[in-house]
Amino acid sequence: PSQSIMLKDRPSHKAPSALGPRRLQPWRVRLPSSEPPELSVLLVRWNGEHQINAGVEGDGGWGKFGCPPCDDYVSCMVSTGVYGHPALGGADRCQGSFEIFSLFVKHSRDMLESAPMAPWMVAHMKGRKKVSFWLLWPAEWEDAGGADYAGYIEKRAMFGTMRAYEAAGLRSGFPHPADLYELITSKSWLCSLALHPQAHCPAATLVSKGSVTGGGAAQAARKALTALEQIRRRNPFPCKPGERPAPSNINKNGVQKGVVKLGWSWEGRFVLSFESERELAQRLTEILTTPGCMASTCIVQEWVDFDFEMRLYLLPPDDWQPGVWLAPAKVECNSWGGFSEEGRPHTFRKLTEEQCLEWWEQDVDALKHATTEATELGQFLLAWLLCMDAQPVPMVRMDFMISRLGKGQARVVFGEYCELGACCLAWENGPPTIWRAALDSALK
Repeated sequence: PSQSIMLKDRPSHKAPSALGPRRLQPWRVRLPSSEPPELSVLLVRWNGEHQINAGVEGDGGWGKFGCPPCDDYVSCMVSTGVYGHPALGGADRCQGSFEIFSLFVKHSRDMLESAPMAPWMVAHMKGRKKVSFWLLWPAEWEDAGGADYAGYIEKRAMFGTMRAYEAAGLRSGFPHPADLYELITSKSWLCSLALHPQAHCPAATLVSKGSVTGGGAAQAARKALTALEQIRRRNPFPCKPGERPAPSNINKNGVQKGVVKLGWSWEGRFVLSFESERELAQRLTEILTTPGCMASTCIVQEWVDFDFEMRLYLLPPDDWQPGVWLAPAKVECNSWGGFSEEGRPHTFRKLTEEQCLEWWEQDVDALKHATTEATELGQFLLAWLLCMDAQPVPMVRMDFMISRLGKGQARVVFGEYCELGACCLAWENGPPTIWRAALDSALK
């Protein structure tokens, strides 16, 4: 490397210094050329006190690639995704028609301080196309020490910085543009879609922190349940004659059971169940007044009876035409063991198709009906995202709660949008497929 370039080892606290000769595989060196590379990529990465491990294998793990903020994921994305892309690495993976910059942040302050660098950073990127990959998780929490908080950046710092780079001319290609990424991870769409019959969503409403801390949690809980009743009455959940009450049996005579959840929360955290108005008041207080929580609202949602979740991975092509039915690239299922006494979900379990059929007494037609119904709902939900951003998402995961109603029949309830880069469960080729979609989109 040029002696004018100062390099620093990430884990050490030593001052940057020049390096002597280094051994390097020839295919990792781009030959001198007057032509610009096809793509410049800025990777915004974690470099906090605690590193993020790839994660364990098994039902609760992210698989062999790990999660987006971890080093293993980024390394594989570059070696497999970027070098393996025909327009970037070429047929022999030696073309090297790309350049990669990494921006390492330790905390939210680092993120904010990088925003003014945006014009300078973009000016130094020489690719025909330029894109940024934001490999961190936005959260509504104050920065805190400890491994449990590694990879999280306070959401205003995160999205404000993303917008600064977008304003300087750098597209956000992973997971999404700032506005759409903020919308998806906020979970506020749960409330926006609650009155859409085509969305098949449970009733949901937002409760402000001020109404809990200022007006009293009991009053806030009572008003939340009243709001859920009003929403459900205005948009009754589809239920055919003879079918059990929808979306739950316990709420057939009035909403008394549901869940409280925070936006910008990850991996099943900060979801609490309640079974009465009094318990709802307790959950509202607990979730909104936890030390360090910066959330101004939480979501209260009616309960849904379901057997397991079905997750559809949808990858709309860049030239996706209106009216063209889009099939999922992959379908994965999982179950939960229930909720603890504290109201938290537990015992996440991945399910194979054989295990789903065993659960449903080998009712192949019911599982096929659930898959078809979820895919059909997905068409509307993709179109709704186009209302939020005219550019189709390269990839989105949609989670549905499904239950068997009888022979050959199933009920499907929409549960969640998940961003590009979300966990792929048992889909081993999922991350490489997602990287290819993100890079294809960046090259358009």
